[in-house]
Amino acid sequence: METTIKEEVKHLRVEGTDVYLHEYGDGKGKLTISNNYVHNYSHYWGAMGESLNKFIKTINSEYFADKLLGYRNDSQQMDVKKTFTQLRKFFREEMDLPFYKHMEFQKDLREKLKDFQNDCEDMKSQEYFVYNFFPSFINKLDYYLIDGRFDQREVEDSFKGICEQWHFIVTKPSDEYIWLMKFHKILKKHL
Repeated sequence: METTIKEEVKHLRVEGTDVYLHEYGDGKGKLTISNNYVHNYSHYWGAMGESLNKFIKTINSEYFADKLLGYRNDSQQMDVKKTFTQLRKFFREEMDLPFYKHMEFQKDLREKLKDFQNDCEDMKSQEYFVYNFFPSFINKLDYYLIDGRFDQREVEDSFKGICEQWHFIVTKPSDEYIWLMKFHKILKKHL
């Protein structure tokens, strides 16, 4: 059995971005956003209770961005600076270590932590931070810079005993999420 759906498509050009509103009737519709940059999205609503045009005007920008990002869930990204501030605070306040005795180790720690932070800035990925926390940072620390076997073992065990490193991660709205929220406000004015 073949079903015919009457589709009405409205095309808008908003600040260099193509917007297609596909009205299927009965409160159903699809929105497609496309431009020459990285912003290409589409979402279908099956029960809006009104036309797509009116619906887009009434929803809030957060809902709009969440729906268009869809299953990718790219609404949040790691705030690298705040994450590493959190990590430094943990080392300073929570790890009861005799850092004041081991100035060369402190210097090595700062350098390795800065290198790891720069890598995380480049990657901009929570997964990169979690999966490379030990191989790119903790395991590269030079524990032999610490005088005394007992202190050396204590510091190494403390660092290597860190678990659940994802608890250090601080997030912020992603660039895509922010762009979609701003674009929603602009789009509402054009509808």
